[in-house]
Amino acid sequence: MYFQIIYPAEVLRPYISRYVFVRAEGSTDTMTPPADDPRFVNGKHVQPLLPNYGSFIFVRNAEIEISGTQADGLTLIGANQQTLGLTTLRGWFEGMLMDFEPGGMHVLTGMDLQQLSGKVLTAAEYGEEGLLQLDRIFKSAPQAEQIAPLIDSFFMGRIPTKEDANYARIRKVIAACDEVKGNISAAEMASIACLGERQFLRVFRNYVGIPPKQFVRLRRFHRTIQDMQQQAAQGGSIDLLATVLRHGYYDLSHAALEFQQMGCVSPGQFRMLGIPLSEDFSVFFA
Repeated sequence: MYFQIIYPAEVLRPYISRYVFVRAEGSTDTMTPPADDPRFVNGKHVQPLLPNYGSFIFVRNAEIEISGTQADGLTLIGANQQTLGLTTLRGWFEGMLMDFEPGGMHVLTGMDLQQLSGKVLTAAEYGEEGLLQLDRIFKSAPQAEQIAPLIDSFFMGRIPTKEDANYARIRKVIAACDEVKGNISAAEMASIACLGERQFLRVFRNYVGIPPKQFVRLRRFHRTIQDMQQQAAQGGSIDLLATVLRHGYYDLSHAALEFQQMGCVSPGQFRMLGIPLSEDFSVFFA
């Protein structure tokens, strides 16, 4: 399995966190699935996609299925808190995951993420010409890795000419949330954003796709995974208790419950499976 992470141009990093490229070593529908390998389900190659704030998945030379939606091009995934299964139905898998920062998808595409929350749509189903153009750009690139500067160029043209005031508020709230490890109420978030609570909730769901309380849980989950990844990359052992306490969980039981709900495995199982390769692609790629 070929795997590469490429970061966007500096000006896009407030909106896009990374591009994740994956290429299968062979046609997944001809592989013989090992009985004990979690990457295979009913003879098909499955990559679990962890909960996210909204993502684009591009695929070519294959047909895939994500949560019941079949696609052979650009697929839009709204913010969600459940692991999704990406199954290769046909062909060689060559694809790219585009991770957005919270609120970044809304700013660059104008999508109401509350309406997209929990949904999986193809670019054709969504019907926006710009996304269809993006799909054509990806499919026409000689190599998938060459798409990054082309996508950078596409989205640079969509950066607001003036600062998006509500996005600035959202980023300020997220920074405060990180500082107190998620120990913050919706009312406190609204005060930081200088908005009434009802207005803040509406803006937050429009930009991020999920309510603040759910965002706090997802943010804590992501930051814990990132910490585990950094510890593993440095070659040291992962102290699970210290790690989960550092990110605001009450204890291991609290962390295990949320990991099971959002990642389908416990923190200990996550550690045993390998190093997470990104926030959204799970350890099963390792």
